[in-house]
Amino acid sequence: MKRIKLNLAMIAMVAATAFVFAFKPAPKQFDDSLWAYQSGTVTDGSSYAPLDGESCEGEDNICAVMAPEDPSNPGHPFLDSDLQTRITNKDTRDDDVFLKPQP
Repeated sequence: MKRIKLNLAMIAMVAATAFVFAFKPAPKQFDDSLWAYQSGTVTDGSSYAPLDGESCEGEDNICAVMAPEDPSNPGHPFLDSDLQTRITNKDTRDDDVFLKPQP
């Protein structure tokens, strides 16, 4: 009888340990922010800075993008390949690429 209780206790301990390590916490979600294009390559996150105010300045037709902050490059957006493609194509349909108003 003692052996059965010991085996059940061991199984419960192994199951509890597996349960704890099987469920990792969800990765931190970063809120999207507006980033103003400054200069440089429009598909490079380092070419953007936090958007202050409502107007965009810059040297290209791209005004701003909406993206989360890049955890490996704080102060700049994380531009995944899909967003980079939309920037290159000046595709504003997903409301995350903003173009300068044309005069």
